[in-house]
Amino acid sequence: MATIALDELKGKEVISSDAYLLGNVQDVRYDPVSWDVLGLKVKSNKDVSKIISAGSARSMILVRPGDYAINDVILFRDTLEDSRDRISADNDNISSLSFLLGKKVVSSDGLLVGTVSDVLLEMERWSVQSVRVKLDKGAYEPLGLKKGIFSKTASGILVTHISAVTDNMSLYLTTSDLADHLTLD
Repeated sequence: MATIALDELKGKEVISSDAYLLGNVQDVRYDPVSWDVLGLKVKSNKDVSKIISAGSARSMILVRPGDYAINDVILFRDTLEDSRDRISADNDNISSLSFLLGKKVVSSDGLLVGTVSDVLLEMERWSVQSVRVKLDKGAYEPLGLKKGIFSKTASGILVTHISAVTDNMSLYLTTSDLADHLTLD
């Protein structure tokens, strides 16, 4: 299971197997109900936007899920021409994962756990897996964690633990349940 952080995806170049640079990843679009990744929001390269007839020189395109090699760049396994059916103009009506960054995370019993610092994606199934949280200074003791000199981040909050995302990210988990799920990074 290949997991990658949103922060690692942003800025990566998207390249077809015939060496066309589509552009750079700006964000990830997702379905807030199923947590499925709907595509990569990519700032379009001028030459490519003409070839694929999607977007313009400075616009965004949406690259839908596919079998891509993700390393220093995101590499299509097929040519640009063969990939056209997975590329379209971006749609701002589709939710972006960046919207979650900085949201306050609150347990079901009201503990302010911290703020979302990153989102982890499972790239084989193209789905959002979990969030990484920068812990609030008041959360250490209730969670049974030792406070260090630097603020810490914690992983282990799966999307199945999230009950709602509004101004805050509300969890189904109580403080004691959350203590069992969190691991310090």
